[in-house]
Amino acid sequence: MGLISLLKAAYDAGVSIGFLVYLLGWDFGLYIGNFFRSKKKVGSVAGVGLRWQDGTWGEFRRPRRGDARSPCPALNALANHGILPRNGRGITWKELGETAQQAYNLAPTLCKQVPWLTAKFLFAGRDWNEKMTLDDLNAHGAIEHDASYTRADVKWQHDQGVPDYEIIQGLYETAGFDINNLKPTDTFTLKDFSNYLAYRRAHSKAFNGQYIMNKNGKTFGCMNSALAYIAFNGNAADLKTWFIEERIPNGWEPKDRSRYGITIKKLKGVASQIEKGITRAGNLAAKVLKDGAGKHMHQGKTGRH
Repeated sequence: MGLISLLKAAYDAGVSIGFLVYLLGWDFGLYIGNFFRSKKKVGSVAGVGLRWQDGTWGEFRRPRRGDARSPCPALNALANHGILPRNGRGITWKELGETAQQAYNLAPTLCKQVPWLTAKFLFAGRDWNEKMTLDDLNAHGAIEHDASYTRADVKWQHDQGVPDYEIIQGLYETAGFDINNLKPTDTFTLKDFSNYLAYRRAHSKAFNGQYIMNKNGKTFGCMNSALAYIAFNGNAADLKTWFIEERIPNGWEPKDRSRYGITIKKLKGVASQIEKGITRAGNLAAKVLKDGAGKHMHQGKTGRH
């Protein structure tokens, strides 16, 4: 029995490695192809049938009590518009990737890699054809992580499906924007994301005795920032709607119009720039201690109702 288990584990590992090598090779081809193929036409970037003729994305409804939501605004917005099931339940990992691909113009490689890896390695070998709920992604230390720029740490906010206004406001203040009086030209830079993520990490490290920042947290934190920056071209007003209401703005479509979508290589490249910017921000321990625990921090329990 032990030998059979060992052989099965070796086989699974080989298949997984082979699949990843295949995906990365395919992704590199798409990345290069995006430089040579014409971009998608304005108004036709998102998948057919997702946007209505008036530019809206279907009826927006806030989640009700008992609906499942994730720590990811991108996925929650799709559920709030009914593009994913509104209750956030009964979704296969495969469906999750394919729907996000159509909505945000993501490359098929990215939308195969992330759900497949998440299901298999972060959630104990689950198959990506199995059904999941959006709040499965709230497992601490996997995709969900401390020092987010849209959520309070799980120490203070158990339900990671709920955005935190004060923390999001801090991102805007760091960039020099008035969140209540945004101009059409207000645009985030990668440095803005780096500086605020650096501050959030320092803040959590100083005041959260349960603070965890592992490789997954760093990776997903920077990749989420990279996706927001690329898909919205850093537009602060549109991102406010997306971050706080978890709603897709009327008339919006992905700003990246590349023919094959946002590839793994492109997203990782931008995420790497953000992580390097966090390093350049330096040690912010003295600053966060001076600011105090309450800076950009809603420490009370928050909920949906």
